[in-house]
Amino acid sequence: VFQKHTKGFYPIQFNERTANRKMDVSYRTNEQARGLYTRSSAASLARTQRRTANLEFKENIYDITASNLPSMKEEEYTDNINNYRSAIKFELSSTQFPNSPYKFYTKSWADVAKSIYQYSSFGTELKKTNYFEKDLAALLEGVTTDGEKVAKIYHYVKSKMTWNGIYSVGCRKGVKDAYKEKSGNVAEINLMLTSMLRFAGINANPVLVSTKSHGIPLFPTTEGFNYVVTGIEVPDDVILLDATDKYGFPDVLPERALNWFGRLIRKDGSSSNVQMVPSALSKRTLMTSVSVNESGDVTGKTRMQRTGQFALAFRNEHNGSDEELYLENLENQYGGIEISEDELKNKGSLAKPIIEVCEFYKEAQCEVVGDKIYLKPMMFYAVTENPFKIDKRDYPINFSFPRENRYMINIKIPEGYKIESVPENKSLQLPQNMGTFKYMIKNSGNNLQLVVSSEIKTAVIPPDYYGLIKEYYNQVIEKEAERVVLSKT
Repeated sequence: VFQKHTKGFYPIQFNERTANRKMDVSYRTNEQARGLYTRSSAASLARTQRRTANLEFKENIYDITASNLPSMKEEEYTDNINNYRSAIKFELSSTQFPNSPYKFYTKSWADVAKSIYQYSSFGTELKKTNYFEKDLAALLEGVTTDGEKVAKIYHYVKSKMTWNGIYSVGCRKGVKDAYKEKSGNVAEINLMLTSMLRFAGINANPVLVSTKSHGIPLFPTTEGFNYVVTGIEVPDDVILLDATDKYGFPDVLPERALNWFGRLIRKDGSSSNVQMVPSALSKRTLMTSVSVNESGDVTGKTRMQRTGQFALAFRNEHNGSDEELYLENLENQYGGIEISEDELKNKGSLAKPIIEVCEFYKEAQCEVVGDKIYLKPMMFYAVTENPFKIDKRDYPINFSFPRENRYMINIKIPEGYKIESVPENKSLQLPQNMGTFKYMIKNSGNNLQLVVSSEIKTAVIPPDYYGLIKEYYNQVIEKEAERVVLSKT
């Protein structure tokens, strides 16, 4: 008996019918042997007999038809396009063979989690502690609070272990050998972290995850998970840790793991769903002061602060990168600016935002026509291209995590000029509190102050809202392209 599962946004037609079928089957039986019992013949009391039978049964037949399916057009903010392709899968639900008991196969996610916990490469590895006990005792000497214990153990595992890039929910060489070699797969590193935290008295448990590249399974199966992180249960929350990423932080996981729900498994075999997408906003905050000259050139100094997922991505992207190449790419990203100074702060202080300070010059940033200067106050920070281009989208918009971009720009206009006109302030609100956009500008003497903020509060937005999101970006682009007009006094 099979259960059918379908996915995708285009329906596939099933025509189901039943037919009678006959099948010749052979099977073995154990029968009691007749004759005189002796010690030497005890093993032959039961002998195997091969039998044949004619089996009659009803068979379900599916005629499956699909035609003229449109292609899947992938665009930005898509987690894994294969999650949304139309597909069919049959799951073995139960069997009833002649002279055999009825057997049920369908599992829940709780059943899957429990069975994985019982793997020798999983649950057994979690119980091993002798390989780290002495080191952990030295590490935690004098440490009394749970918060300090978590911080020290988490940092210790990240510093000591190097991830070999292999995804797995089970250990291959085992935690003991991985610890000795200072390298292991994702299960070996994060099960090791979980075991150490438990040994220190922290309520830590493994959390099974399906990564973005692995996709979302159609039904509960042990193959549905390919990754594991650590979860610390606290009142009304679970704090997630992943020691495979050197720059990881509590509840700031690599983007590969920000997918769907994870399954936390406890020692007693119970389990529960864990939301893998963070709820806190990751922020990029930019503060810039610029001066405009009569030729339309600008010079300035900017300070960019990144938190959460933005900080993690930035640290990983620039870990060991070539400084000259990075600056060259940054100059090109901002339309050919010239950067004279660039400094990174808090690169290794993970509890703090990463801060980048730079000084720049941009020739002909503003358009000069006669006695007027046309200035885009958003300058080269403006959004200029809508990431959503297709007319209709049949799969969700996945921003991976909630986010805020905030720009505070102070502009000093040249001597001998006055501010003739400025854009109007504007505010946009997405439905269901999914996001906001605010544009506020004011002038004071020879200075302009602009504050622009954009928030996406819902990481995964259903396709029903695609048209609204596309139009939202159109209005953002239009607003950020507007100009201030300066005229000679």
